[in-house]
Amino acid sequence: MCAILGAFDTSIDKFRNSLNLLLHRGDNDINIKTFENINFGFSHLAIENLDQNTQPFLKDGIMIVFNGEIYNYKEYADSEIEAIYRLYLKYGVEFVKKLDGMFAIAIYDKKLYLFRDIFGKKPLYFSDKYFASEIKAIILLLGYTPEINFSALAEYLSLNSSIAPNTIYQGIYKLPAGCYYDGEIHKYYDFKREEIKDITESEAVEEVERLLKNSINKRMQSQVEIGSLLSGGIDSSLIATLMPKKIQTFSVGYDGYESYDERKYAKIVANSINSEHNEINMTKSDFFENLEKVVNIIDEPIADSAYIPAFHLAKNIPLKVVMSGEGSDELFLGYRRYEEFIEFNNSNLPNKMWLSRYMQRNYEDIKEWEVFRRYFSNEPVFRGINEVFFQRQIDRVLKTKGKSKGKKSGIIDIDYQRFLPFNNSFDFTYFDLKVWLGEVLLMKLDKMFMAHSIEARSPFLDKELVEFVFNLPENIRGRKKSLIKKVALKHIPEVIVNRRKKGFAYPFLEWLKEENEFSYILTINQKTKLFNENYLKDIVKSGHKRYKQHIWTLYFFSRWVDKNYL
Repeated sequence: MCAILGAFDTSIDKFRNSLNLLLHRGDNDINIKTFENINFGFSHLAIENLDQNTQPFLKDGIMIVFNGEIYNYKEYADSEIEAIYRLYLKYGVEFVKKLDGMFAIAIYDKKLYLFRDIFGKKPLYFSDKYFASEIKAIILLLGYTPEINFSALAEYLSLNSSIAPNTIYQGIYKLPAGCYYDGEIHKYYDFKREEIKDITESEAVEEVERLLKNSINKRMQSQVEIGSLLSGGIDSSLIATLMPKKIQTFSVGYDGYESYDERKYAKIVANSINSEHNEINMTKSDFFENLEKVVNIIDEPIADSAYIPAFHLAKNIPLKVVMSGEGSDELFLGYRRYEEFIEFNNSNLPNKMWLSRYMQRNYEDIKEWEVFRRYFSNEPVFRGINEVFFQRQIDRVLKTKGKSKGKKSGIIDIDYQRFLPFNNSFDFTYFDLKVWLGEVLLMKLDKMFMAHSIEARSPFLDKELVEFVFNLPENIRGRKKSLIKKVALKHIPEVIVNRRKKGFAYPFLEWLKEENEFSYILTINQKTKLFNENYLKDIVKSGHKRYKQHIWTLYFFSRWVDKNYL
């Protein structure tokens, strides 16, 4: 795990200053190499092959640098970087299909090639002349802060983040997951569905368990100690239980806020596996202190409030590697709202067009209204499990005559259809693997934990496991995590498996309200004129009863824009 950086036609001093911005990602080994007119930089967090993965790698006119973990490198060479080199020599750009792991790779061979893993676990940003693990390094090389990309801003408002190849900055891009770049973006992998015939539920349970164990075991590769995050839910509990040695586990909670605090469940699991368990408390003062630091670290706004406790948890972990449970809810339809969307998909109501016209005449500014409008208009109802502003709200909030650095914001439609290829419940999984996981949750693991030089690994997001689940019949995959619950019942206490699912939450809005922070949204907008002021006032006035996630989305963006543009 590390930071990578590349730049054409740049002085070594400026390049070194840019690389220094990324040293939190690992400073065990810091190197710069120049070949022809390009510099490659590398800042290493030593986990595996401590003496062999020397980077940047330069041999026979080919220069390589990479960030991540290649779990199957021993099939090809004694080190990850040597495996990449040998595979590239043999297969050209197709080499990337041979890799099993999480990675961002840059290869210079007469021209620059960039590659990113199939889930997007490792970030990779680029502009005309530069690439980097984090945007801040590119901005320093540019020498100025680019203007806001309003298409990305609309995506942020709706989907919690800009969506690759967009970033919030004009002229800076992120390589989409499963893609490579050679001057243009090409897709080398995508999730497909070829339904398995004649498989029973018990066979599926057995195979999911086998694949998950294999995934955990390959992610145990390390010459340093590996621990596990433990929330007390099924997913992290199952991973911690299946790890093949005694481990340290880590949970975060909130003293005095029992309705949010799940440490008691995490402790049940920790006791059952005899882990060395660590409980971390986060207070209101911790929240505001960490919020300021997260705004400085995150590069572009991402509207997941869980970034703050993730950052707080990470800074209290004394290890270099931890496991995490991301991906299970999306693979096995664990969110309650998936069930609601499935019912919409399966329903058949006459007189839809009449009802559609009625909805248009009787507008309400709530998600339920929008979902029914889509249904009555025969549009896809699902647009991500964590959709915040829907299109009409985006049109309202960005419908302003104001300008930012001379750029009219205008009204921007978001292309949701590209994430809906299957016309069944696997659309939900595909959409959220690409958007909610790929752009939000996996970036939380990378950015918040690498801020403390910790690598987070996600065993549920393993290519073999995900491909198997994608090919299951819908009735065998089931709903409400029925399949993974059957696996879990073999290994973890029943009280954990069968307790009612509780989404991650903590009292951040209560803390914001107590400190009168909602008004900050209006104060910043008076300076930027980015949003419709009257609509913002309506949202803030609600006190978050109707617009809970909207308020956080606007508040975090206000913090970010204040730091970067004001």
